[in-house]
Amino acid sequence: MAFNATWTPGPEAVAGMHLSGQSTVPGLVLYLDKDSLAIIPPTDPGQWPVFAAFLRQVRDGADQLATVLDVQGGQAHESQS
Repeated sequence: MAFNATWTPGPEAVAGMHLSGQSTVPGLVLYLDKDSLAIIPPTDPGQWPVFAAFLRQVRDGADQLATVLDVQGGQAHESQS
């Protein structure tokens, strides 16, 4: 099943690992300041290495995007001055 969605986080948005209870699988949770999205590992631990690689891609992509926004945001701020 394919699923595509776009969210714009609100000013109170946060992200982090979430673990609730001993029997609950940890997940990456994005609290988007109104909505939330949880990304949880596959139930088969044998698939966890591939999932961990995916999470590292998410991390790296987020870092790249943050760098671009920092640069472009700085340029936009300088042009407004």
